Amino acid sequence: MSKLDAIERRFCGRGTSSSFGEFDEMFFLEELPSTQILKGFADRFPEMEIDSTTACLKLLWFASHLTRDLELHFTQHGLSQARFLVLVILERTQSKRLMPVEIARQLGISKKNTARVLSFMEGDGLAMRTSHESDGRASIVAITPKGSKTLAQAMPGYYRALNRAMKKLNAREKRSLIALLTQLNEGISEKSSVA
Repeated sequence: MSKLDAIERRFCGRGTSSSFGEFDEMFFLEELPSTQILKGFADRFPEMEIDSTTACLKLLWFASHLTRDLELHFTQHGLSQARFLVLVILERTQSKRLMPVEIARQLGISKKNTARVLSFMEGDGLAMRTSHESDGRASIVAITPKGSKTLAQAMPGYYRALNRAMKKLNAREKRSLIALLTQLNEGISEKSSVA
């Protein structure tokens, strides 16, 4: 199994308490390296830029802890991060229905792992697959009433977790952070398009 596939499999977990433990593997570092340690690495590896490394490590630390909080919340509703996001994608679509390939594209994961998530969701009554109207070989995935209800129950706690994560910043600081992250995201998008 490739590293990417392993990451996707953790992302696509069923959202039970037993699968939550798998996400412990993705937590980065509980204690970030000191400036002195980073300077030591910079002396050995000329490619290292201390400020860039420090910024990225802090982003990874923050994202890991936020992900842990969100996963804990999702498990309380019988969801994983992937299952939650599939419900969001379907709910925000006007028809409440999408082809699996489009769900995979929006999640940024493989068709195989998307099919795995959808199978779990269908088994739990959160989504339903039907034949495509014009292409009998294809299928359409729709959110079910149970899926909509589960999402509505999970949303308030999801937003509370995001609010807690940002509580140290005032409105101006949040706007500045959004602008900086937008710049970083554009850089990643440009790199992806070149690749």
